[in-house]
Amino acid sequence: MPLIPLRPLLETVDKYHYAQGAFNVNAVAQAKAAIEVHEMFRSAAILQGADLANGFMGGRTDFQNATLEDKKIGAKNIANAVKKYAEDSPIPVVLHLDHGKNFDSCKAAIEGGYTSVMIDGSHHPIHDNIQMTKEVVEYAHARGVSVEAEVGTVGGNEDGVVGGIKYADLNECVRLVQEANVDALAPALGSVHGPYQGEPVLGFTEMEAIGKATNMPLVLHGGTGIPDEKIKKAIACGTCKINVNTECQLAFNKL
Repeated sequence: MPLIPLRPLLETVDKYHYAQGAFNVNAVAQAKAAIEVHEMFRSAAILQGADLANGFMGGRTDFQNATLEDKKIGAKNIANAVKKYAEDSPIPVVLHLDHGKNFDSCKAAIEGGYTSVMIDGSHHPIHDNIQMTKEVVEYAHARGVSVEAEVGTVGGNEDGVVGGIKYADLNECVRLVQEANVDALAPALGSVHGPYQGEPVLGFTEMEAIGKATNMPLVLHGGTGIPDEKIKKAIACGTCKINVNTECQLAFNKL
């Protein structure tokens, strides 16, 4: 079937109080495998391409220096691969841009065939974050594409996204949701990109408060390595989408 946006899938997830895994892919083989596994479980699938993964799939081996043109080519290549295996699949499939750096990166993904994008303005003051997000939302929603945004910063280092842990502020989360009209919110609350050094410490109290105050499906980044009991607790606090990248890459590197 055709690729679908993120919003209707998360509305279903939120209604029935579970969470959907979102798995990053950097190669055609990964996209094929991810869809096939979801078919086995008769589950919808969220596949993600990171901003720099688009550069890599555009032929840029030094993807840290990928240009916008590289990302445009790569976004189309990833989208074509996902569509190839999704069109004959009985399950719904979302293709989501992970950590889009700016409007142009999100636009390139949308033009390439992504049905959902994340604009990551979390490293900017909240006013600038909101303005960046609003610009992407206006462009994306006019084309039927969903938008995820982030407040606070996720720790660690993954696909060029580097940051120290900074908890999301509840009032800033409310402002962004109300002013930018996003479809999903990623409040940074102690998770990290890449492998954890010790036990993950997540802000469940803050997570629950943000979920209730915004009435918005929440996204948990840095899903690799979080114990099952904490995943379940995050779901109970309003988390509807859990991102997994590092575990996918580690498995792929063993092939």
